[in-house]
Amino acid sequence: MSATIGSASSSAHKEMVCHCQLPVRICTSKTKEHPGKKFRVCPNSLKPGKKCKYWEWDEEPVQQSLDAEIEAIKEDVSDLKKEVLELKKKKRGHRVHISCNLL
Repeated sequence: MSATIGSASSSAHKEMVCHCQLPVRICTSKTKEHPGKKFRVCPNSLKPGKKCKYWEWDEEPVQQSLDAEIEAIKEDVSDLKKEVLELKKKKRGHRVHISCNLL
């Protein structure tokens, strides 16, 4: 289910319920201050006489994205550490001998 509500688009989110025990909507902010940022809201929040106060930013997708990025960086660092160790081993095995004959 998808809809446009005022300055936000939304869809039903069945995993969470508001204080009214209704499935919350995940909306996308279209304001200048928070363009594209997701938030959760009660479907009754815009109906006259049925004001549920449930509202919160939806930080979960951002956090999942950050967690995945952190894991990828950790893997890159681990790979680079291994590469540095290999290069150090190769460096130790390659000694250069320079000799000079004076005439």
